[in-house]
Amino acid sequence: MHRKKWIVLSLVFIQMLAPVSISADTLESLNQKEVTLQQQSQAISSQVQAALEEVNQTYRAVEALKNDVAQNEALIASTQAEIVETNETIKKRKEIAAKRLRNLQVSSIGENKLFYLLQTSNLQELVSGLYAMSVMQNAEKETVQTLEEATLKLEELERTAQVAQAELVNDQQTLQIKADALDDQVAALKVQLAGNQAALAEIAQSKEVETARLAAEKERQKLAEEEAQKAAEKAAKEAEKQPATQEQVTPTQPTTPQPEVSQPETSPSTPPVVETPAPSTGKTLYVQATAYSYKEVGSSFYTALGVDLRQNSQVIAVDPSVIPLGSVVEVEGYGIALAADTGGAIKGNIIDVHLNSVDACIQWGRKFNVKVTILE
Repeated sequence: MHRKKWIVLSLVFIQMLAPVSISADTLESLNQKEVTLQQQSQAISSQVQAALEEVNQTYRAVEALKNDVAQNEALIASTQAEIVETNETIKKRKEIAAKRLRNLQVSSIGENKLFYLLQTSNLQELVSGLYAMSVMQNAEKETVQTLEEATLKLEELERTAQVAQAELVNDQQTLQIKADALDDQVAALKVQLAGNQAALAEIAQSKEVETARLAAEKERQKLAEEEAQKAAEKAAKEAEKQPATQEQVTPTQPTTPQPEVSQPETSPSTPPVVETPAPSTGKTLYVQATAYSYKEVGSSFYTALGVDLRQNSQVIAVDPSVIPLGSVVEVEGYGIALAADTGGAIKGNIIDVHLNSVDACIQWGRKFNVKVTILE
């Protein structure tokens, strides 16, 4: 039995030393993550800058196209107005020419040149009159023809302007789509950058917590080693004092070294109970049972015995004067657990079972008359 207690002490002592190397790895991992995120953030910042420059260039091109579209629209409007004006002029010219032709038909001069010849006093007057009439008719005809040609040119100019307008509008829409896509890209990069910055802030905070915990863990380890050394020396002295004939009463022997060995390894804030005898195997208690979780704000991952709750969550907190630390117990409604933690409110027949979430703790609440059996 005495040897068994020393084995338990050794295991607990090893477990208390283990978190130091684990924590160092964790801090190194945080540093690696921080460097990686910083490199990613720098790369993202460069991408954001390049995308912003491209966005600005695209928007400048869009604005230039908008000006071209506006100028082309003004040209089209001006051309359409000229076409309307020219068509009105042609219409008036044609009306004048038609009126003159009607007058000529009414006077019958155009179709009866012999009558006009008889009316003239001489041949020169006849030639002059006919020439003047021909010149007037040709002039009207040329004027109308010139106006029609101008109308055709204006219509061709309008068609060209319309084609150019369609191309400009299409180019403008294409550039706008590109600008919108670049805006989305920049927005996504900014979100990613913000996420990296938040992650960096969280890592920095975790590093502070981890560094502080490492310092506290080293201090706790130092104190635990000192207490373990003292307990070992005291146990050795006590063993030397025991007569050889007392080997027959060994069932009572473990109760003396047990608290001397296991209790000093609790956290410095919990005074070790060195005089309390351990309950016998198979003892049954009825207690009140509350619940706690390492995920609660301000809670530690490690118990009074140094058990990492992230790796071994089946733990209960006890009053060491009732249930010795290091005992294996069976809790009704909870299962087999290790009594490896203490608490300020855990006094007498009260235990605190560890659960993996705060919600589970709330659901557990406070239970009364819970059966606890000390297995070993």
